[in-house]
Amino acid sequence: MENRIVRELSDIANNPYEMARRQRAASGQKIIGSTLADVPEELIHAAGLLPFTILGTNRPIRRASALLPDNACSLSRSDLELVLTYETDLFDGFVLPQVDDTTQHLSDIWRRKIPTSFFECYLIPRQVDRPSARQWLLDETNRLKASLEKFTDRKISNDELHKSIVLYNDNRRLLRKIYDLKRQDGDIIGNRAFFELIKSSMFLPEETHTRELRHLLPQLEKKAPSGANKGLRFVVAGIVWEPPAVMTILDELKINVVGDDLCTGTRHIANDVSTDGDPVAALVERHFKKGPFSPIHNRGNRIQENLVDLVRRYGADGILYLHLKFFESQDYDLPDLKQGMGEEGIPMYVLDTEYQTTHLAQVKTRVQAFAESIRGE
Repeated sequence: MENRIVRELSDIANNPYEMARRQRAASGQKIIGSTLADVPEELIHAAGLLPFTILGTNRPIRRASALLPDNACSLSRSDLELVLTYETDLFDGFVLPQVDDTTQHLSDIWRRKIPTSFFECYLIPRQVDRPSARQWLLDETNRLKASLEKFTDRKISNDELHKSIVLYNDNRRLLRKIYDLKRQDGDIIGNRAFFELIKSSMFLPEETHTRELRHLLPQLEKKAPSGANKGLRFVVAGIVWEPPAVMTILDELKINVVGDDLCTGTRHIANDVSTDGDPVAALVERHFKKGPFSPIHNRGNRIQENLVDLVRRYGADGILYLHLKFFESQDYDLPDLKQGMGEEGIPMYVLDTEYQTTHLAQVKTRVQAFAESIRGE
Protein backbone atom coordinates (compact mmCIF):
# COMPACT_ATOMS: atom_id res chain seq x y z
CA MET A 1 0.00 0.00 0.00
CA GLU A 2 1.33 3.42 -0.92
CA ASN A 3 2.65 5.42 2.01
CA ARG A 4 0.47 8.44 2.85
CA ILE A 5 3.39 10.81 3.43
CA VAL A 6 5.10 9.75 0.20
CA ARG A 7 1.85 10.22 -1.73
CA GLU A 8 1.17 13.68 -0.30
CA LEU A 9 4.72 14.92 -0.86
CA SER A 10 4.65 13.52 -4.40
CA ASP A 11 1.44 15.44 -5.06
CA ILE A 12 3.13 18.64 -3.89
CA ALA A 13 6.21 17.91 -6.00
CA ASN A 14 4.03 17.69 -9.10
CA ASN A 15 1.72 20.63 -8.35
CA PRO A 16 3.17 22.91 -5.66
CA TYR A 17 1.47 26.15 -6.64
CA GLU A 18 -1.86 25.86 -4.85
CA MET A 19 -0.04 24.68 -1.73
CA ALA A 20 2.12 27.81 -1.85
CA ARG A 21 -0.93 30.04 -2.27
CA ARG A 22 -2.64 28.42 0.72
CA GLN A 23 0.51 28.85 2.76
CA ARG A 24 0.70 32.54 1.90
CA ALA A 25 -3.00 33.07 2.64
CA ALA A 26 -2.74 31.31 6.00
CA SER A 27 0.50 32.85 7.24
CA GLY A 28 0.95 36.04 5.23
CA GLN A 29 4.41 34.75 4.33
CA LYS A 30 5.76 36.20 1.09
CA ILE A 31 7.13 33.82 -1.54
CA ILE A 32 10.56 34.34 -3.10
CA GLY A 33 11.16 32.34 -6.25
CA SER A 34 14.64 31.32 -7.30
CA THR A 35 15.95 29.41 -10.29
CA LEU A 36 18.67 26.74 -10.21
CA ALA A 37 21.23 26.53 -8.75
CA ASP A 38 22.78 27.10 -5.31
CA VAL A 39 20.78 30.03 -3.94
CA PRO A 40 21.17 29.90 -0.11
CA GLU A 41 17.61 29.06 0.95
CA GLU A 42 18.54 29.40 4.62
CA LEU A 43 19.07 33.12 4.13
CA ILE A 44 15.63 33.62 2.54
CA HIS A 45 14.04 31.52 5.28
CA ALA A 46 15.77 33.49 8.04
CA ALA A 47 14.28 36.66 6.54
CA GLY A 48 10.80 35.25 7.27
CA LEU A 49 10.12 34.47 3.60
CA LEU A 50 9.24 31.22 1.83
CA PRO A 51 11.97 30.12 -0.61
CA PHE A 52 10.43 28.42 -3.66
CA THR A 53 12.55 26.86 -6.40
CA ILE A 54 11.28 27.56 -9.91
CA LEU A 55 11.65 24.36 -11.94
CA GLY A 56 9.93 25.23 -15.18
CA THR A 57 6.74 23.88 -16.70
CA ASN A 58 5.77 21.12 -19.08
CA ARG A 59 2.91 23.24 -20.39
CA PRO A 60 3.19 24.85 -23.82
CA ILE A 61 5.69 27.65 -24.42
CA ARG A 62 3.68 30.65 -25.63
CA ARG A 63 5.48 33.86 -24.70
CA ALA A 64 9.04 32.96 -23.74
CA SER A 65 10.00 32.09 -27.32
CA ALA A 66 9.63 35.75 -28.24
CA LEU A 67 12.18 36.67 -25.56
CA LEU A 68 14.66 33.78 -25.59
CA PRO A 69 15.91 32.04 -28.75
CA ASP A 70 14.81 28.48 -29.52
CA ASN A 71 18.35 27.26 -28.88
CA ALA A 72 18.21 28.45 -25.27
CA CYS A 73 17.83 25.48 -22.93
CA SER A 74 14.25 24.46 -22.23
CA LEU A 75 14.78 24.90 -18.47
CA SER A 76 15.38 28.64 -18.88
CA ARG A 77 12.58 29.03 -21.42
CA SER A 78 10.07 27.14 -19.29
CA ASP A 79 11.11 28.98 -16.10
CA LEU A 80 10.32 32.24 -17.87
CA GLU A 81 7.08 30.88 -19.32
CA LEU A 82 5.90 29.66 -15.93
CA VAL A 83 6.11 33.14 -14.43
CA LEU A 84 4.98 35.05 -17.53
CA THR A 85 1.94 32.93 -18.35
CA TYR A 86 0.94 30.34 -15.78
CA GLU A 87 1.84 31.55 -12.27
CA THR A 88 1.73 35.30 -12.71
CA ASP A 89 0.45 36.07 -9.21
CA LEU A 90 2.36 33.56 -7.09
CA PHE A 91 5.67 35.25 -6.37
CA ASP A 92 6.45 38.33 -4.30
CA GLY A 93 10.05 38.52 -5.47
CA PHE A 94 12.89 36.65 -7.12
CA VAL A 95 16.53 35.69 -6.68
CA LEU A 96 18.10 34.55 -9.93
CA PRO A 97 21.58 33.01 -9.88
CA GLN A 98 23.76 33.58 -12.91
CA VAL A 99 25.71 30.43 -13.73
CA ASP A 100 26.15 30.68 -17.50
CA ASP A 101 25.48 32.96 -20.47
CA THR A 102 21.84 31.90 -20.80
CA THR A 103 20.99 32.64 -17.16
CA GLN A 104 22.75 35.98 -17.44
CA HIS A 105 20.51 36.96 -20.36
CA LEU A 106 17.50 35.41 -18.62
CA SER A 107 17.95 37.58 -15.54
CA ASP A 108 18.11 40.74 -17.67
CA ILE A 109 14.89 39.79 -19.48
CA TRP A 110 13.23 38.76 -16.21
CA ARG A 111 14.00 42.09 -14.59
CA ARG A 112 12.44 44.02 -17.50
CA LYS A 113 9.41 41.86 -18.22
CA ILE A 114 8.21 40.72 -14.80
CA PRO A 115 7.22 43.55 -12.43
CA THR A 116 8.06 42.76 -8.82
CA SER A 117 8.96 44.61 -5.64
CA PHE A 118 12.05 42.47 -5.06
CA PHE A 119 14.58 41.21 -7.58
CA GLU A 120 18.21 40.19 -7.09
CA CYS A 121 20.80 38.47 -9.21
CA TYR A 122 23.11 36.13 -7.32
CA LEU A 123 26.47 36.02 -9.05
CA ILE A 124 28.11 32.67 -8.32
CA PRO A 125 31.80 32.22 -9.22
CA ARG A 126 32.13 29.60 -11.95
CA GLN A 127 35.79 28.77 -11.33
CA VAL A 128 35.73 27.84 -7.69
CA ASP A 129 39.47 27.24 -7.41
CA ARG A 130 40.36 30.89 -7.96
CA PRO A 131 41.81 32.56 -4.85
CA SER A 132 39.22 35.33 -5.18
CA ALA A 133 36.20 32.98 -5.40
CA ARG A 134 35.45 32.67 -1.67
CA GLN A 135 35.69 36.38 -1.02
CA TRP A 136 33.54 37.08 -4.07
CA LEU A 137 30.80 34.73 -2.92
CA LEU A 138 31.00 36.02 0.65
CA ASP A 139 30.49 39.56 -0.63
CA GLU A 140 27.60 38.41 -2.86
CA THR A 141 25.91 36.56 -0.01
CA ASN A 142 26.24 39.52 2.33
CA ARG A 143 24.85 41.75 -0.42
CA LEU A 144 21.87 39.42 -0.83
CA LYS A 145 21.37 39.43 2.95
CA ALA A 146 21.33 43.24 3.02
CA SER A 147 18.85 43.32 0.14
CA LEU A 148 16.51 40.88 1.89
CA GLU A 149 16.73 42.97 5.05
CA LYS A 150 15.76 46.09 3.13
CA PHE A 151 12.85 44.27 1.45
CA THR A 152 11.47 42.91 4.73
CA ASP A 153 12.43 45.98 6.79
CA ARG A 154 14.02 43.74 9.43
CA LYS A 155 17.52 42.65 10.31
CA ILE A 156 18.50 39.01 9.89
CA SER A 157 20.27 38.20 13.13
CA ASN A 158 22.96 35.56 13.44
CA ASP A 159 20.66 33.64 15.80
CA GLU A 160 17.85 33.59 13.24
CA LEU A 161 20.18 32.47 10.48
CA HIS A 162 21.68 29.83 12.77
CA LYS A 163 18.19 28.41 13.46
CA SER A 164 17.46 28.24 9.74
CA ILE A 165 20.77 26.48 9.10
CA VAL A 166 20.03 23.86 11.79
CA LEU A 167 16.58 23.26 10.28
CA TYR A 168 17.88 22.84 6.73
CA ASN A 169 20.72 20.61 7.95
CA ASP A 170 18.17 18.33 9.62
CA ASN A 171 16.14 18.15 6.42
CA ARG A 172 19.17 17.23 4.33
CA ARG A 173 20.29 14.57 6.81
CA LEU A 174 16.87 12.91 6.77
CA LEU A 175 16.82 12.83 2.98
CA ARG A 176 20.33 11.36 2.90
CA LYS A 177 19.27 8.63 5.33
CA ILE A 178 16.31 7.74 3.12
CA TYR A 179 18.65 7.66 0.12
CA ASP A 180 20.86 5.17 1.98
CA LEU A 181 17.83 2.93 2.58
CA LYS A 182 16.93 3.18 -1.09
CA ARG A 183 20.43 2.09 -2.10
CA GLN A 184 20.03 -1.05 -0.03
CA ASP A 185 16.87 -2.06 -1.84
CA GLY A 186 14.88 -0.18 -4.46
CA ASP A 187 11.69 -1.74 -3.10
CA ILE A 188 11.92 0.33 0.08
CA ILE A 189 11.14 3.48 -1.90
CA GLY A 190 11.06 3.87 -5.67
CA ASN A 191 13.09 6.24 -7.81
CA ARG A 192 10.34 8.68 -8.60
CA ALA A 193 8.96 8.66 -5.07
CA PHE A 194 12.36 9.38 -3.55
CA PHE A 195 13.35 12.14 -5.93
CA GLU A 196 9.93 13.72 -5.43
CA LEU A 197 10.71 13.83 -1.71
CA ILE A 198 13.69 16.00 -2.61
CA LYS A 199 11.71 18.05 -5.10
CA SER A 200 8.92 18.74 -2.60
CA SER A 201 11.51 20.15 -0.18
CA MET A 202 12.15 22.89 -2.73
CA PHE A 203 8.55 24.12 -2.37
CA LEU A 204 7.18 23.33 1.08
CA PRO A 205 7.99 25.32 4.21
CA GLU A 206 11.05 23.55 5.60
CA GLU A 207 9.45 23.06 9.02
CA THR A 208 6.54 21.16 7.44
CA HIS A 209 8.72 19.07 5.14
CA THR A 210 11.17 18.14 7.91
CA ARG A 211 8.31 17.13 10.22
CA GLU A 212 6.92 14.83 7.52
CA LEU A 213 10.34 13.25 6.91
CA ARG A 214 10.76 12.57 10.63
CA HIS A 215 7.52 10.57 10.53
CA LEU A 216 8.42 8.85 7.27
CA LEU A 217 11.96 7.66 8.05
CA PRO A 218 11.06 5.12 10.81
CA GLN A 219 8.26 3.76 8.61
CA LEU A 220 10.75 3.11 5.81
CA GLU A 221 13.32 1.67 8.23
CA LYS A 222 10.77 -0.98 9.22
CA LYS A 223 10.66 -2.14 5.60
CA ALA A 224 13.62 -4.52 5.75
CA PRO A 225 15.37 -5.04 2.40
CA SER A 226 13.48 -7.81 0.63
CA GLY A 227 16.26 -8.81 -1.72
CA ALA A 228 13.62 -9.19 -4.40
CA ASN A 229 14.75 -6.18 -6.41
CA LYS A 230 17.81 -7.57 -8.16
CA GLY A 231 17.67 -5.21 -11.11
CA LEU A 232 20.39 -2.97 -12.40
CA ARG A 233 21.87 -0.12 -10.39
CA PHE A 234 22.34 3.20 -12.16
CA VAL A 235 23.94 6.54 -11.49
CA VAL A 236 21.90 9.36 -13.05
CA ALA A 237 23.86 12.43 -14.14
CA GLY A 238 22.90 15.82 -15.49
CA ILE A 239 21.10 18.92 -14.24
CA VAL A 240 17.50 17.87 -13.52
CA TRP A 241 15.49 14.69 -13.98
CA GLU A 242 13.20 15.79 -16.73
CA PRO A 243 10.67 14.71 -17.80
CA PRO A 244 9.56 13.21 -14.45
CA ALA A 245 8.43 10.09 -16.30
CA VAL A 246 12.11 9.14 -16.71
CA MET A 247 12.13 8.01 -13.08
CA THR A 248 8.86 6.14 -13.58
CA ILE A 249 10.43 4.32 -16.53
CA LEU A 250 13.40 3.32 -14.38
CA ASP A 251 10.98 2.02 -11.74
CA GLU A 252 9.14 -0.04 -14.33
CA LEU A 253 12.40 -1.52 -15.59
CA LYS A 254 13.48 -2.42 -12.02
CA ILE A 255 16.51 -0.12 -12.22
CA ASN A 256 17.55 1.35 -8.88
CA VAL A 257 19.15 4.80 -8.92
CA VAL A 258 21.92 4.56 -6.31
CA GLY A 259 23.75 7.81 -7.04
CA ASP A 260 23.38 11.09 -8.91
CA ASP A 261 24.83 14.56 -9.34
CA LEU A 262 21.56 16.33 -10.12
CA CYS A 263 20.55 19.78 -8.87
CA THR A 264 17.19 18.20 -8.04
CA GLY A 265 19.02 15.37 -6.29
CA THR A 266 22.28 15.02 -4.44
CA ARG A 267 23.46 18.56 -5.11
CA HIS A 268 20.47 19.83 -3.14
CA ILE A 269 20.97 17.58 -0.10
CA ALA A 270 24.73 16.99 0.10
CA ASN A 271 26.89 18.63 2.75
CA ASP A 272 25.62 20.44 5.80
CA VAL A 273 26.33 24.01 6.80
CA SER A 274 28.66 24.42 9.76
CA THR A 275 26.96 25.76 12.87
CA ASP A 276 30.18 27.31 14.17
CA GLY A 277 31.35 30.86 13.56
CA ASP A 278 29.87 33.37 11.12
CA PRO A 279 26.72 31.79 9.58
CA VAL A 280 27.07 33.68 6.29
CA ALA A 281 30.65 32.45 5.91
CA ALA A 282 29.40 28.94 6.71
CA LEU A 283 26.82 29.14 3.90
CA VAL A 284 29.60 30.17 1.53
CA GLU A 285 31.82 27.32 2.67
CA ARG A 286 29.06 24.77 1.97
CA HIS A 287 28.97 25.95 -1.62
CA PHE A 288 32.63 25.06 -2.04
CA LYS A 289 32.10 21.60 -0.55
CA LYS A 290 29.49 20.65 -3.13
CA GLY A 291 30.26 18.28 -5.95
CA PRO A 292 30.92 19.58 -9.45
CA PHE A 293 28.12 21.13 -11.46
CA SER A 294 28.36 21.55 -15.20
CA PRO A 295 28.88 25.36 -15.20
CA ILE A 296 30.69 25.43 -11.82
CA HIS A 297 33.82 23.42 -11.11
CA ASN A 298 37.53 23.80 -10.55
CA ARG A 299 39.00 21.62 -13.27
CA GLY A 300 37.75 20.14 -16.51
CA ASN A 301 37.76 16.48 -15.49
CA ARG A 302 36.21 16.84 -12.03
CA ILE A 303 32.72 15.88 -13.22
CA GLN A 304 34.11 12.69 -14.72
CA GLU A 305 36.05 11.89 -11.55
CA ASN A 306 32.93 12.41 -9.45
CA LEU A 307 30.80 10.11 -11.64
CA VAL A 308 33.46 7.39 -11.67
CA ASP A 309 33.61 7.61 -7.87
CA LEU A 310 29.82 7.29 -7.59
CA VAL A 311 29.80 4.22 -9.85
CA ARG A 312 32.60 2.52 -7.91
CA ARG A 313 31.31 3.49 -4.45
CA TYR A 314 27.76 2.26 -4.97
CA GLY A 315 28.41 -0.63 -7.32
CA ALA A 316 26.48 0.89 -10.20
CA ASP A 317 26.19 -0.93 -13.52
CA GLY A 318 26.12 2.19 -15.67
CA ILE A 319 25.36 5.87 -16.01
CA LEU A 320 22.24 7.41 -17.50
CA TYR A 321 23.18 10.94 -18.52
CA LEU A 322 20.20 13.28 -18.89
CA HIS A 323 21.29 15.85 -21.44
CA LEU A 324 19.08 18.91 -21.34
CA LYS A 325 19.06 20.00 -24.97
CA PHE A 326 20.92 23.26 -25.69
CA PHE A 327 22.33 23.47 -22.13
CA GLU A 328 25.62 24.91 -23.27
CA SER A 329 27.96 23.77 -20.50
CA GLN A 330 26.67 20.19 -20.80
CA ASP A 331 27.40 20.36 -24.53
CA TYR A 332 31.00 21.27 -23.73
CA ASP A 333 31.35 18.45 -21.16
CA LEU A 334 29.87 15.58 -23.13
CA PRO A 335 32.65 14.71 -25.61
CA ASP A 336 35.23 14.36 -22.83
CA LEU A 337 32.78 12.50 -20.60
CA LYS A 338 31.98 9.97 -23.32
CA GLN A 339 35.65 9.36 -23.97
CA GLY A 340 36.50 9.17 -20.28
CA MET A 341 33.76 6.66 -19.45
CA GLY A 342 34.81 4.53 -22.40
CA GLU A 343 38.37 4.45 -21.06
CA GLU A 344 37.06 3.55 -17.60
CA GLY A 345 34.91 0.76 -19.04
CA ILE A 346 31.73 2.28 -17.60
CA PRO A 347 28.62 2.04 -19.79
CA MET A 348 27.01 5.46 -20.26
CA TYR A 349 23.95 6.37 -22.28
CA VAL A 350 23.14 9.99 -23.12
CA LEU A 351 19.40 10.65 -23.19
CA ASP A 352 18.45 13.98 -24.78
CA THR A 353 15.56 15.54 -22.90
CA GLU A 354 13.72 18.83 -22.66
CA TYR A 355 10.84 20.20 -20.65
CA GLN A 356 8.34 19.75 -23.42
CA THR A 357 9.31 16.13 -24.12
CA THR A 358 6.25 14.23 -25.33
CA HIS A 359 7.67 11.09 -26.94
CA LEU A 360 7.90 9.07 -23.75
CA ALA A 361 7.55 5.76 -25.56
CA GLN A 362 10.79 6.52 -27.38
CA VAL A 363 12.45 7.43 -24.09
CA LYS A 364 11.42 4.10 -22.55
CA THR A 365 12.60 2.16 -25.60
CA ARG A 366 16.03 3.79 -25.46
CA VAL A 367 16.51 3.31 -21.72
CA GLN A 368 15.34 -0.29 -21.99
CA ALA A 369 17.76 -0.95 -24.85
CA PHE A 370 20.62 0.50 -22.79
CA ALA A 371 19.69 -1.71 -19.82
CA GLU A 372 19.50 -4.78 -22.03
CA SER A 373 22.91 -4.02 -23.53
CA ILE A 374 24.40 -3.98 -20.02
CA ARG A 375 22.70 -7.26 -19.14
CA GLY A 376 24.03 -8.74 -22.35
CA GLU A 377 20.56 -9.53 -23.66
